[in-house]
Formats: sequence, C-alpha cells, structure tokens
Amino acid sequence: MPHLSLGNLISPRRAFTLIELLVVIAIIAILAVVVVLTLNPAQLLAQSRDANRVSDLATLNSAINLYATDQAGSSNFSLGSPTVTYLSIPDPNATTTAGTDCSLMGSNFLAGGYFHCAATSTYRNVSSTGWLPIDFNAISAGSPFGSLPVDPVNSTSSNFYYTYWSNGSTYRLTANPESQKYQAELAQNPQMFTAGSAANLAGTWVPVPGNSAFGTGNFMVMKYDASCASMTTGTGLTSPLDGTAVNGYNNGGTGVGPDNCSVANGYVPTSQATGYPIVDVSEIQAKTYCAAIGAHLLTNDEYMTIDTNAVNQGSNWTGGSVGSGGAYLGNANNASAYVADPNDANGWAGETNKTVTNTNDERRTYTLSNGSVVWDMAGNLWQEVQRSQMNQGDNTNTITPPTCSNGTAGWEWCQWNSTAPYVTAYNDSSFSAATVAPPNNTWTSAQGMGQILTWGSGVNQSTNTFIRDGNWNAGAGSGPFALYLAWHTSDESYSVGFRCAR
Repeated sequence: MPHLSLGNLISPRRAFTLIELLVVIAIIAILAVVVVLTLNPAQLLAQSRDANRVSDLATLNSAINLYATDQAGSSNFSLGSPTVTYLSIPDPNATTTAGTDCSLMGSNFLAGGYFHCAATSTYRNVSSTGWLPIDFNAISAGSPFGSLPVDPVNSTSSNFYYTYWSNGSTYRLTANPESQKYQAELAQNPQMFTAGSAANLAGTWVPVPGNSAFGTGNFMVMKYDASCASMTTGTGLTSPLDGTAVNGYNNGGTGVGPDNCSVANGYVPTSQATGYPIVDVSEIQAKTYCAAIGAHLLTNDEYMTIDTNAVNQGSNWTGGSVGSGGAYLGNANNASAYVADPNDANGWAGETNKTVTNTNDERRTYTLSNGSVVWDMAGNLWQEVQRSQMNQGDNTNTITPPTCSNGTAGWEWCQWNSTAPYVTAYNDSSFSAATVAPPNNTWTSAQGMGQILTWGSGVNQSTNTFIRDGNWNAGAGSGPFALYLAWHTSDESYSVGFRCAR
C-alpha cells in the first residue's frame, strides 16, 4: 500500500490573479454607484429633514392648543400680534428683550413691523422671548418641551424656516418642503406643511422646485392669483367688483365694502380657486399684503423658475411634447378676468375657446415637474413681480428698456428672437435674455410665448417695474414670459394683480 503523505491529501492553494481582483473591484465599484444613485443620500437626508418638519409642526400645534385651553380667560393670555409674522430664524442684530423686524435678514423681509426675529441667545426659549410669542411656562403643568423646535436648516437664503401668525384667536404655522418626495406629496396634500386653527386662512399653496440659474431654492407659491378673504373666517370676498374687469376685486376703493384688502380692515390676501382676484393693486401695496401673511411678493427670478419649469413639460404644450404646437396661453383672448376652478382638470374654466387648437388653446393650468398645478401663469391678469438678480434684491431703479428692431419711438410689442420686430439690444445691466426671456431662443409667439412691451428706440421712459404674464385681452402679447415695461411701483390697474411666495 502506498504511503500517503500530508502533501498528497491537501491540494496546493491558488491565489487570485491581478485581473480577477480588478474585475471584482470593478464590480463592487459599479454596485456601489448603483446603490448611491438608487438611494440618493442627499434626497434621503432631505426626506429625513422634511419628516422632522412635519413632526415639529404637529408638536408645536399641540403645544399651542394646550396653552390656549389651559390659559383661556387669563389676563396674560396672548397668541401674538395679528399684524406680525414670527420667524424661527434668529437675527444676530436682535437684543434679548426687543428682537428685530427681520429687515436685515434679506430684501423680502420688509421693515415696519411685519416680521419678528428673536435674538440668537433667546430664540429657542419657551417663554415669550423665543421665536414664538407664547409663554409656554404659564401652562399649569409646565412647558411641554424644554426648547422650541426650529427648522432643521433654518435659513432665509434657502427658504427653509418656520413661520407663525395669529389673528388673536386662531393661528397658522408653516414650513417648506425640501425633498422631491415630500414636494410631490405636498402637491397632492396642500396642507401637509401647514398647521393650526387658521391653517386654511392663506388658501392653497404649491411647492416649486428651485432653479440655480435664477438663484432660487425650493419655494412655495400661491396656486391662484391672490384674492381677498376675511381675516377671521377665511371666506373670500365677491364684492366690490371692479366695474370694468368682471370678476376682479377692486382694491382701489369704490365706496362699497372695505377700500383695500388690509389687516387694518380685517382682510388678508389668500389663494382660493373661487376667489375674485385682487386688482387695482400697486407693487407697493402687493408687497405689504404678502408681508402681512408671512410671505413676499413673487420675484422675477421665482416667476422665471415657474414658467421655465412649465414650458419644459410636454403636458403644457398643445402638441403633447416640448416645442410641439404651442405652450398653453391661459386666458388671453376674452372680455374679462376669470376666477379659477377647484377641479384642476377643468383648466379651461370660463373659457370660450376650449376647442381651439394649437397656440390659441387657452388652458389656464400648468403642471410642474413635481406634479404641482399652478393657475394663470400665462394670462388672465398681469402679475406684479419684484425685479431681482439671482433672487436677491428688490430693484426699483429706473429701467432703460431694450431696443426693438424697428426702433419705434414709442411703446411696442417685440419678439424675444429674430422674428421681426425683435429685441436687438438689452440696454439695462439689471436684466438680459437669460433672466427674462424663454429658455429656447427660437420660440416666439408662434410657440405661444409672450412678448415684451418695450420703448422701441431704447430710450429711458422713467419706468421702474416689471409686470408679467399678460391679461385677458392682450392676445399675442400674452403667454409665458410676457413682460410689460411701461409700469411704475405705484401704478395700478383693473387688469393687474399679484401672487405671493415664501
């Protein structure tokens, strides 16, 4: 019998070759990339912060309800001033006793007591020195938390912070969504990031994905043109109606009802499908109205973010794909402004041109990339917007209008590209084609784009304000990206309204 050695029983070991190791490493690397792309850590973190925001609103809402129930009838009971919106952002310029009006926090926070920011050293206090004007220590069982919740980001530049407003007996808390997942959910559930007994007071708002080309982060915008509502009931007003613009709420004063939609008169701007849009409102008034509900007048960069997103969705074109047919014009060829409709599927509400095809199809709704539906961003009323650069500032300097190809010494409609008459030169450094025109330089009114009303010879006419979109009878001048330059900050008209953003 042969002798078996240990070497006969054990096979020699064979190591991996270099090529095999490289193949394994490559496979692991590919799988890692796939996992990262699938899970998207940045979005997962954003989703976590959004979940925290929803939880914080619920926590704050419960605490305020507890305070209101426990302290009802107390001489010290207070839910804050009805003319102030309180922000969760601390202002380093605030003192420990007085706080500030947040006017140094950015151009959208108007001075004059519309906003309140607590000091860095006190803003999380559960007494009335915190960012909320409520003394939770007064609750019989003590404060339900040791420090006030604040937004996980808590920054004005990113639009992520909490707001609080009260009319003295009811109140509203708001936050803004950050992640794609929660933006899509909010588009279907408009109250997800709003809480309180007056949660519906400001109406329906929708999330808009930010666009770095315009310096915008994610933000919220009124779904409909701003209308006027009772500050106590939230009921929209249907009178006084402007005698010229049917379905327009006359903010200029007619002697019938309140002269304007101000907190002093017991009214606030809201976003309601059946509300009569506020008209006869100047940019100056629009800014203060938006500030009264903790928001700001839509900026030009935010406007461009919305319309650029909209025209890049095939569903907003008559041909069903981007560039096919024309972008929907909104209400552009009729006799008056229209109210909206609670049913987004009825985007032709009020229209008589439902069966007209191509560029005359006047559907009034745009669906954005995140599923948000916004009404009347291409027609119905001209919109007051703040001039801005990369969403910074509130530029009211005098405009030197663009020159048009036929050089008319008067106001004229001008196309954005080489279809005559067309813009030949931008004479003002505060804006350019990149900041005001459609994203595709081959699109004109033939593709449903709005035009620019400019002084054809490019001579300064002492105007200083943008209005955008076009009104109900601007025809080919209306549409997305329409821009009207013959306007001042104090001008008002029955065909001009506004909407707020936050």
